[in-house]
Amino acid sequence: MKISKLFLILFLFSNRLIAQTAEFDFYSPEYRLKFADYLYDSNDYLRALDEYRAYLKFSHNDTALFKYADCFFNMRRYEEAAVNFKSLFFNSKLGEKAKLKFYLSCFLTGNLDNFRKLAEYDVYQPEEYKTNVKLLSAISYLYEGKKASDTSEFFGAFPDSNKTEIKSLYYLKFNPPVKSELKAGILSAIIPGAGKIYTGNISDGIASFIVTGLTAYLSVSAFQHDHKFRGYLFAGMAAAFYAGNIYGSVAAANIYNARIRVDTDKKIRFYFESRNYYMPDLNVK
Repeated sequence: MKISKLFLILFLFSNRLIAQTAEFDFYSPEYRLKFADYLYDSNDYLRALDEYRAYLKFSHNDTALFKYADCFFNMRRYEEAAVNFKSLFFNSKLGEKAKLKFYLSCFLTGNLDNFRKLAEYDVYQPEEYKTNVKLLSAISYLYEGKKASDTSEFFGAFPDSNKTEIKSLYYLKFNPPVKSELKAGILSAIIPGAGKIYTGNISDGIASFIVTGLTAYLSVSAFQHDHKFRGYLFAGMAAAFYAGNIYGSVAAANIYNARIRVDTDKKIRFYFESRNYYMPDLNVK
C-alpha cells in the first residue's frame, strides 16, 4: 500500500514538472538574455556571443548590445568590437562608455596611426572620457617610439601619481643604454676580445683573447724555428681569429642593443597592460 502511494506521488510530481517545463520556453528572448548574461558574467564570451546575437534578432537592448560588443573585445577580436561599439554612439544611455571602448578597441588593433586620426575626430569624442582618449594617444606614441613634439603636454596626459614612472619609461625608450658597435669593433681591434667584454660577453671575450693570442704566438714561434709552413698556417689562423673577433664584437653589440630595445618594449607594454591603460571600469549591468 505504501509503495503504491509513493508511486502515485512520484507520478503526480513528474507530471507537474513536465507541465511546468512545457510552459517554460527555453528559447524565448527573455530566457536567452538571462542565459547570455550568465555566460557573460562567467567569462564564457564565445557562447554568450551566440546567445546575445539570438536575443538581439528579436529585441533591441542597449545593455545587451554593449555586452555583445564587449564579448568581441574580451576575445581580442578588436575590429569587430569597434564596429559594434560604434552602433551605440548616438541616442543611447551607454553612448559615452561605448565611445571610449571603441577607442580602446581601435588602439588595441595595433594600427596606431589610424587610431590617432580617429582620436582627432570630435564627433566620436566621449565628453565624459576625453582625458582617457588623450592618454591613449600619448601611450600610442610611446609604443611606436615617436618622440612627443611637446613633452610637457605628453606627460600632462598621465596621472600625477605616475609621472615619475612614465618619465623613466619615456627616457628608457628614447635613450636606451645601448652599446656602440663602432667602439666594440675598435676595442677588439686593439685587444682581441675586449669588444665582447664591453658588450657583457666576458667568457667569449676571454676565449677570443686566448685563441687569437695563442695562434699568433705559435706562428711567431714556428718562424723563429724556421718552420715556415707551420708559421704561415698559424699566421692565417691568427688573422682569421682576429678578424672574426672584430666582427663578432660588432655583432655582439648589435644583439645586445636589439635585446635592450625588445626588453624595453616589453616593460612598457606590461606597465600599461597591467594597469588596463588607466581605463575606468566600463562594465555594465
